Amino acid sequence: MLRFCLFWVLLGPASAQVYKWVDEKGVTHYGERAPQGRKAQTVQQRLANPGPAPGKTGQPSWQDKELEFRGRRVEAEQAEAKQKRQDDANRQACNQARDRLALAKSARRMYRLDEQGQRVYQGEEENRATIAQMERLISERCH
Repeated sequence: MLRFCLFWVLLGPASAQVYKWVDEKGVTHYGERAPQGRKAQTVQQRLANPGPAPGKTGQPSWQDKELEFRGRRVEAEQAEAKQKRQDDANRQACNQARDRLALAKSARRMYRLDEQGQRVYQGEEENRATIAQMERLISERCH
């Protein structure tokens, strides 16, 4: 008998009457009691919590979360691979610059090739400027 009474107590609020009316400002209101001195309509179904907004599905499912996680992981792996390639390229460029600097310091005479492919030897002042420039580049770019 207690279960039967409890059922009717719980069912009672669900079947309560709902009224709808518009105030003097044109705003629509809903309530369980009709307003005093106003015309109200009876609403057939009781209002429930609204569903998600159009275009939104509420909480993402675990599949959506998994896809998002995998996407972030792939992006992170791609960024890491790109950074590794960049670090390798920088390391190779630094090693080449250090090798050229060591060669420039050990060479008796440095030269460059002109338009005809002939050697044009640098003077002592040009050699020092070239070495200083290489040292500056290495200190800026190599860590």
